[in-house]
Amino acid sequence: MENKNAKKHRRVLIRQSKQQAVKRSKQTVEQGVDDLATLDDLGEILDPATLDAIMSHFRTSLESSFAHKSQKKEVEPFFVLLDPESIQTYLEKAWNLDRFVLDNSFLYLLSLDPQLHRTDFKTLIFFKDGRLIKTRENSNNVMRSFFELIGFSYDFIRGISTRVNGKEGHCVPYIFGRYSFLPLSGPTRRQSSWVNLSKVQHYRALKGEKGVEIHCENQHVFQLPVRPQFFADKVKQAGQTVHRQEHLLRNVLKNFDYVDGRKEERENNLLGNAFHAPTDRISLISMEDYIRIFQFSFAETALKHPSLRDNPVTDEALHLLRENLYDDLPHLRNAPR
Repeated sequence: MENKNAKKHRRVLIRQSKQQAVKRSKQTVEQGVDDLATLDDLGEILDPATLDAIMSHFRTSLESSFAHKSQKKEVEPFFVLLDPESIQTYLEKAWNLDRFVLDNSFLYLLSLDPQLHRTDFKTLIFFKDGRLIKTRENSNNVMRSFFELIGFSYDFIRGISTRVNGKEGHCVPYIFGRYSFLPLSGPTRRQSSWVNLSKVQHYRALKGEKGVEIHCENQHVFQLPVRPQFFADKVKQAGQTVHRQEHLLRNVLKNFDYVDGRKEERENNLLGNAFHAPTDRISLISMEDYIRIFQFSFAETALKHPSLRDNPVTDEALHLLRENLYDDLPHLRNAPR
């Protein structure tokens, strides 16, 4: 009530000051004072009481504006269970968007099964700030568009990871700098759900159930329908790839005399802690060999283009490419051919 009375009083003071200003201006014109006299009269119009009332009003407005901006928007945490019924509530709340740009703030991109989730939408996306988007575009197309923004396709990154880690598979994590994504099934064969590993802080195996519970930033929790050993192996593989990429980057920065620093974002997340203990047992790849692996991966990706699929020379070229790669890089001798 006091605030309302204070505001009302200020409005009255300001209105009175304006009326006085108009009245004095008319008097000044009628008296025919010159420009200098008019300036002197303005000093009389803006008397201390009027100035104090105006400044008090501005001060109150600014304080109110800053207080509003300083208030953080509370994000209601997601809690997604293995039970498909838990998805229905989020489907009802989600925005229906067919055209949008995915960014690195997403936590979990869920590929929807029409039979399980009773919907004609194909993808549901959970974001760090509490946003929910549902779309009729399938999950792999959404991620493919995102990879185009990053600059490298999934097949290209998968090819590099296969050669660096010496393991071939269809659920290889997509690791490139600050981008770390894990498909929960082979995206080259079927539609897959994706987890943003860079936003995962820790995880635990669900007792008596086939699943893993991941805890993300802002207290978001998701239960994933995957085997705990599968998830542990993929986290280890992702952590090793991150470590190797950082080793390469540190060499480049050192050679160009840049500051060698560690991103704070990774210090307390899952990938930042995944490889600290076994770091000394990870075989490091030289910068020269890493660049050559990039070159081979580019060539292999080009040879797998649909336009060359029926070309009889393609298979032979791929065979020679892989043979030369592994024969010439002895530390990858045990990698699959």
